[in-house]
Amino acid sequence: MVAIKERLDRLCGVISIRFAGQEARIFEDPPGYLPELPPLREYPLDESIISRHWRKEFPFMTIQTPSMMCLLELNPKLAAHLVAQERTDVSSLLPLNEAPDFVFQYEDAIRAFGAFHEKVHHWYPILSPETFDLYLKTLESPLIPSSDSCLVLLVATIGSIAQCSTLTAAYDAGLSHHYISKALCMLPNVLSEFSLTSVQCLVLLTSSKAQAILKCRLFEDDERKSDSLRRSFWSILLIESDLSYHIDMPESNIWKFDDRILLPGVQSSWQPFHEDQRNLIYSMRPTHSLRMPSDTVKAYFLAQIAMCRMVRRCTTSVIVSQGQEHYSPVVAMELMYQLTTWHSHLPSDIRFELYDVSIALPNDFIESVSSSATSSVAAVTRFLQMQYYLCLAGIYWPAVHSVINIGILEAAPLADCGRFFESYFGFVITAVSVLPNCPHNSWSIYAK
Repeated sequence: MVAIKERLDRLCGVISIRFAGQEARIFEDPPGYLPELPPLREYPLDESIISRHWRKEFPFMTIQTPSMMCLLELNPKLAAHLVAQERTDVSSLLPLNEAPDFVFQYEDAIRAFGAFHEKVHHWYPILSPETFDLYLKTLESPLIPSSDSCLVLLVATIGSIAQCSTLTAAYDAGLSHHYISKALCMLPNVLSEFSLTSVQCLVLLTSSKAQAILKCRLFEDDERKSDSLRRSFWSILLIESDLSYHIDMPESNIWKFDDRILLPGVQSSWQPFHEDQRNLIYSMRPTHSLRMPSDTVKAYFLAQIAMCRMVRRCTTSVIVSQGQEHYSPVVAMELMYQLTTWHSHLPSDIRFELYDVSIALPNDFIESVSSSATSSVAAVTRFLQMQYYLCLAGIYWPAVHSVINIGILEAAPLADCGRFFESYFGFVITAVSVLPNCPHNSWSIYAK
């Protein structure tokens, strides 16, 4: 309890800046001690899922919440600047007539597909067993601009990056650059088609435009295609939720359909190839490859959807009374119950153990998790564990803020304040172990 009080006192000292009129600073130019950022033409006030009118007083734990950024002595417009920095510089793309010509190297392409399947596909399992047939056919034929060719090139791009140890190594190898340059030349074909393949291409480009096809019943009579389409929908939803919640991005309204689109079925295969093609793919992969069983892919994907829905519907234990947000232990208890229930329903192969914060970490903890090879099953398990602790920290953060805001320990149960620090500790150490094995969204982990 003494240690918790000392931490709270230290936080009070760090954020004493709030007495200087925090709310008034949110939309003003940052003071001199904040880092300089490039000017924005206009701050997109209406592009956030968190309203800056009635919620700006409470510092929700996202970088797009201006009051939270002020509390941490960061630029309140940081999220908008990050979005501006991340937007593609179109001048860096090759013109259509300058895209490099190349011929697929068969073994390189097969290795890239194997790396895609082993390291990426289980995060967003949107491809069907016929994908590898299409892949092989494209390798052996002239490359004609089409959605099919674009999909093959995107898979080859992602796979060639995934099989490199670092992004620098992938850049130096140069193969992914040739693939993606050619794929981008085919975007007009993708955008003009109203097909499942065009949806899959756009998902691989992390674009939420693909949801347009979900508003019709195009594949209602084809269960296999319908299931692939549903997996695409839920992958889009996971990608958009991960990005839009933490940075300042407009939403595509995909959440309007989450109660209308069925969850993907688990009876059919989610592998991007037929079973008799497995040996061909893995004959060119390293013998120590650590791939994930098909049933585990399905279990992880459904567990991640459940977590995403849970966080979306209620992410913090705050109630509004007389126009002010206050911590509610009752709401916190209910949210904790939901989170515990989610954890208890995880299948045994992806159910994680909870950390005992009383046991000190070994001195070489960071080095060991950064250097050791991790199976795909361990990677998704740790990712779910990180999500668990992140959600838990969000539940109990309002208790700590209440103590800071009012200035007395009695403002919230001390045990709940302690749970915040324990859960934040759990989040940090799991995030450290997840980063080396989570190639699809390392940026958002840093944002969290």
